[in-house]
Amino acid sequence: MSEREPFQRYLDRMAAAGFRPSSTLGQNFLLDPSLHRWIAECAAPTPADTVVEIGAGLGFLTRELVARAGRVIAVEIDPRLLALAREDLVGATNLEWIAGDALGGPGGTLSPTIGAMLARPLPAGGRRLLIANLPYAVSGPLLAEVVAADPPFDAAVLLVQKELAQRVVAAPGAEDHGGLSVGVQVMFVGKLLRDVPPQVFRPRPKVTSSILHLVRRPDAPPELAQAAARRSFLAFVRALFQQRRKVLRTTLPAAAAAIGRTAPVLDDAELGGRAEQASVASIVGWWRSCTPP
Repeated sequence: MSEREPFQRYLDRMAAAGFRPSSTLGQNFLLDPSLHRWIAECAAPTPADTVVEIGAGLGFLTRELVARAGRVIAVEIDPRLLALAREDLVGATNLEWIAGDALGGPGGTLSPTIGAMLARPLPAGGRRLLIANLPYAVSGPLLAEVVAADPPFDAAVLLVQKELAQRVVAAPGAEDHGGLSVGVQVMFVGKLLRDVPPQVFRPRPKVTSSILHLVRRPDAPPELAQAAARRSFLAFVRALFQQRRKVLRTTLPAAAAAIGRTAPVLDDAELGGRAEQASVASIVGWWRSCTPP
């Protein structure tokens, strides 16, 4: 495959197509080719792996992924960008495109088309990976869908807003710890790999980004093996943290009600605590102990 053209050429082509980047869609293009290579190398896809890229944009990261992975599924919501990327990567035989919203499923869930493609059998030793520069506006909902995906992802390397990445890896009791922290950590071990300054994007965002690495836990709770159970747990956690400063005496019954169940009986000391101070294992235990009304 030929070398990528200078970004000015892409600007000229986008201008000819009448395209202007949309802040609503989070269209900030990462320009540094060395960072695209670095992200791909950190994820280390193999010829046995299937990679999903959400928000393929102009195909800069896609170019690195198709050189390494056995199969790449690239998702792009903007038809003008998709046309430019497809034109550039027309020779990639291991690349499939999805035109549309990655969260286009019922109720804003992961697109059924992505799910169907992920469900195809893998070669021996193959993994399902998510590698993407996620649009800021939908990063949180997309991370929840990474947890709930069926079949599940094995790992992810994601470029996201730094504040969001810090929330994902925050420990119980930390200021950043919340429902997103619990929802992701119950299924994945997360690590921040590096920060990425605004200067390497066009247009420049107003915030710093971070590269987040997620690896599926081998010791994830067995009760969460099924996607329906993971969705139930995520709904429980969202409700539990909706009023994060209130004590469990108030929030736990509301969280149980959100999944159509009754809260477990806890002692007064526990009920006087707050969800943000609890371990992920404790929250799983409360969810598990909820009973039918």
